[in-house]
Amino acid sequence: MHIGKKIKLLRHLNGMNQEELSQKIGKTRALISHIEQTGKVHHETLLTILSNFNISEEEFKNFQGSDIKIGKAKDQKLFESELSDLKEELSRLKKENDILKDLVESQKEIVNLLKDRSKK
Repeated sequence: MHIGKKIKLLRHLNGMNQEELSQKIGKTRALISHIEQTGKVHHETLLTILSNFNISEEEFKNFQGSDIKIGKAKDQKLFESELSDLKEELSRLKKENDILKDLVESQKEIVNLLKDRSKK
């Protein structure tokens, strides 16, 4: 897992959005987004971020995401809420995808009918 993904995961586990983290460390939200997407971060900025999460460089280096323990009820509720939201979004996208597939198939049928008509 690259540095950006680890930071994003830590941010989510701490119930923060990019804007909140950026304000806490005195950087821009765009920089946080860039770090999370690319994994590229200046060492000093990384240290500031880790300090904000009360995690050492060594702990961060070894952090794999699978060793996460959500201890606080608030964190657990936030995690469950985000998971529920993601499941709902996935379900909505699957339905939308099915509708689009049906639309494409009907358009293919119409094109074939028009081709047949033009041949006559």
